[in-house]
Amino acid sequence: MSGNGKILAFPDLAALDAEAAAWVARFDAGEVSAADQAAFQAWLNRSALHRQAIAEIGDFWSEFDQLRQLAVSRPAEQPFAAPARPWTAEPKVWLAACAAALVVAVAAGSFLRQQSHHPQQIVARNQLPVRPPVASHPSGPQTYATAVGAQKKFALADGTMVMLNTNSQIEVNFRPDHRDVRLLRGEAYFEVVHDKTRPFTVCANRYVVRDIGTAFAVHLMDEGLVNVRVTKGSVEIAAPRRRGGADSPKSLGVFVAGRDVVLGHKIERTEVVSDAELGRKLAWRQGQLIYSGQPLAEVLADISRYSDIEIELADPALRDLPVGGAFSVNQTEAILAALENNFGIRAQWIDAHHVRLSSAGRKDSSGN
Repeated sequence: MSGNGKILAFPDLAALDAEAAAWVARFDAGEVSAADQAAFQAWLNRSALHRQAIAEIGDFWSEFDQLRQLAVSRPAEQPFAAPARPWTAEPKVWLAACAAALVVAVAAGSFLRQQSHHPQQIVARNQLPVRPPVASHPSGPQTYATAVGAQKKFALADGTMVMLNTNSQIEVNFRPDHRDVRLLRGEAYFEVVHDKTRPFTVCANRYVVRDIGTAFAVHLMDEGLVNVRVTKGSVEIAAPRRRGGADSPKSLGVFVAGRDVVLGHKIERTEVVSDAELGRKLAWRQGQLIYSGQPLAEVLADISRYSDIEIELADPALRDLPVGGAFSVNQTEAILAALENNFGIRAQWIDAHHVRLSSAGRKDSSGN
């Protein structure tokens, strides 16, 4: 289990989906040889994720119900037999086109993963249509929010673009002489339309982040910490107002593109990160989570933000296990299956919303 310090990489789920789609297309194309059947048998036996991929693709069309059922219900080592072909010539043509389209779609998804270090060039696949600008000075505060697992992009009244991550909420208050945003929960990414006559500020846990021609993200983390990541231009960060005082916030300095800052009672951490690392950390804008050796505890904490599933890491020995891989934010169960099938981790479902992870050879301390 990575005792030698090597990163344990998640399987490439996009590639696996493409392989499953290719198998569907092959079976639809005509007679399947004995060699094809043996190869498909071996492919299915490689892991539960392979069988799950076939099952999920089978959900797209009823004609492949037999193939889907074969994948999910057949014992791993049971000899494979090609399913009967009950469809007519017309459905066959339609099905082949669907399978080919699915291969292209999966390949496109893989391309997006590869381009995640340049997120500004990619449109988030799960964002909603951008809301058109309204009056430049709305009559009162405007509230924007997302549910657990969702990301949405909004256009504010001044043309500023905001993208909210999972379970996030902001309150926007625009006036003729200022533009104020309060991050109430979660994480938001801002591409600000600069206006010297109307400063743009984001308040998070009493810290104030002021735009200076900027694109940046602000994240309200656990334990009251605030994370600011600057991708373009610069921001000025000011300290919290003193309780009961009328003094303006005290400036902590100007932070330029590439800065990753964590604020608590003070500046807890500030570092310069590469464009690639910044893109990795903000890959949620494309609906992706990307890791390159982060500890398992951190990975699971991120994953839990996008689901109502509580992930309990019962074995402390697993906390620092370095993990790498890329997957969609809505693939929580596939990620857990990959941990169980590829990394020797036992996933015990306590109920539909609670899973406990431990080393496969370790007896559960609860006695279950």
